[in-house]
Amino acid sequence: MIMGFGSIFGHEKQKKVLLSFLDRERLPHAFLFSGQNGIGKKMLAIEFIKHIFCETGNACGMCRSCMKIVHGNHPDLFFVEGETSIGIDQSRMIGREIYEYPYESDKRAILIDDAETMTREAANALLKTLEEPPPYNIFFLITSSERDIPITIRSRCARIAFSPLGEEHLGRYFREVLGLDEKKARLLSRISYGSIGSGRFWMEENHLLLRRKLAELITGKSRSFVNMTLLSEYVTRTDDALSMYLAFLLSLLKDMCVVREYRDISMAVNRDVREFLDWKAMDARWLDRAIKKVQETMAIMRYNVNRWLLFENLLLQITR
Repeated sequence: MIMGFGSIFGHEKQKKVLLSFLDRERLPHAFLFSGQNGIGKKMLAIEFIKHIFCETGNACGMCRSCMKIVHGNHPDLFFVEGETSIGIDQSRMIGREIYEYPYESDKRAILIDDAETMTREAANALLKTLEEPPPYNIFFLITSSERDIPITIRSRCARIAFSPLGEEHLGRYFREVLGLDEKKARLLSRISYGSIGSGRFWMEENHLLLRRKLAELITGKSRSFVNMTLLSEYVTRTDDALSMYLAFLLSLLKDMCVVREYRDISMAVNRDVREFLDWKAMDARWLDRAIKKVQETMAIMRYNVNRWLLFENLLLQITR
């Protein structure tokens, strides 16, 4: 692990690239951190901002600047994020802020999380700022959907692409940071799709149990309409939860395809629900149709829809 990046696991190449900018003492006015959700893009951006602001220049974690960043009250670190979208008012606020000189540091960092959710008006306002930025500002755009950010903005940023974390890094994180035993750490590493955020989601509350209940339902092992309704209510409490369960469904169905083709359960990701991966009971047409329906549902989720109705309708269509 490269020193000065706290407890962030993996992404060694990205760390080296970022530190090389510091070595050259010439920072771009904007960075674009892109990659799937939950893999540490925002955390790494904040650690890098510590390097920029740190009184020792090495993200010591102890100086006044580092401590203020840790506690979220550094006056020169400006966060922008929205629950559903980033609007014009937030962009105008940025526009006003950046023309003020930094309060304590010689730089100001503006971190825009979920940058792909910017409205067209907000993106246009940001573009004008990026075209002629005051020299003491550095923008960090964090996104899990780079294609949804206008090319005119992307072209003005230094792009740092992130890949999913390997199971080794995930396993170390779950063991060393979260204190999980080896068996639980291995399971979460396998089903997290390279994302610490996904792993933390599955270890909370009753999510691992509900994965099993969902697999039981769609494979016809349970035909209770009450179970379907209760599952739908729980799964659709938030957009993030629904996204996680849809990703699980898609992964489970793909596991079924693999096991049906090769008749080898060890090739499946979701081996913790192996009793629902019986290749003899799998119908190719049902699998193909179910995968398409899940993918369609994932696409529809991008719009402002009723989550419960969306998921309930999916279950009614794919349950055997």
